[in-house]
Amino acid sequence: MSKDIFRIATEEDATAFLELLSGAFKPLGEMGIDWPSTNATLEMVTDNIKKSTAVVLERDGRLISTITIRFPWESTNPVSGYPFVWWFATAPELAGQGIGNRLLEYVEKTLLIETFKAPAYTLGTSGRKHPWLLEMYERKGYKGYFEHENDNGDLGVLMYKVLIPERFDANILGTPPFENKEAEKTSK
Repeated sequence: MSKDIFRIATEEDATAFLELLSGAFKPLGEMGIDWPSTNATLEMVTDNIKKSTAVVLERDGRLISTITIRFPWESTNPVSGYPFVWWFATAPELAGQGIGNRLLEYVEKTLLIETFKAPAYTLGTSGRKHPWLLEMYERKGYKGYFEHENDNGDLGVLMYKVLIPERFDANILGTPPFENKEAEKTSK
């Protein structure tokens, strides 16, 4: 019987992490979605593992799903005052088995709520080139709070999910740093 283990990735996982990410995001890259995950390199993955909290679901020694939590203090220009999740991927051949949902539930309940006491978290998704992602997140309780026209014709959508309602403050969502740069360009 297979045993699933939730854990934090280490630098030794970088090659397997990149393989998982590349396989999962290849179809999105082919759709013209230009995210760091669709163009990841071993150096980017290693840096992500070193600087952020990259959570993996491992089965029988193989990484089968991953998601990374970036905390606001990791950057001088964070996406939000709440944690930001990205690089959410599941091995393509295991799609539709609920593996990604299990990992996301673990991250939400065990890490973000119980460990870090995060009132909410954010993520970014495609609103035009891959619209079912947006619809999926909305069904799971996420709400959009910022949209950004990308140079490649896609609509970037930032979303948030409230985890601890009595502690949530919408002001902490903040303004994404790329919006501040756009405002600076138009004011010059």
